[in-house]
Amino acid sequence: MDTICPGQNTMFWRPEDIFETKCPVCDAGVEFFKDDVNRTCPNCGYRFANPKLDKGCAEWCKYADRCFGDLKNKPS
Repeated sequence: MDTICPGQNTMFWRPEDIFETKCPVCDAGVEFFKDDVNRTCPNCGYRFANPKLDKGCAEWCKYADRCFGDLKNKPS
């Protein structure tokens, strides 16, 4: 049976794990969840990286590809 990573399991999340940041293109608010790699601005359509994404566990966890996909070939 697969277990859910405590970092990805919303049962362990804190209120600050869901946050809003401004789009770097149009300044509209874009909501991010802490595990979102990137999001698309609903106002202008610009796709940008999560400014608070912590990929630390992806360096050592053998299941990181299930959470983040292939981060080794993606820029930070």
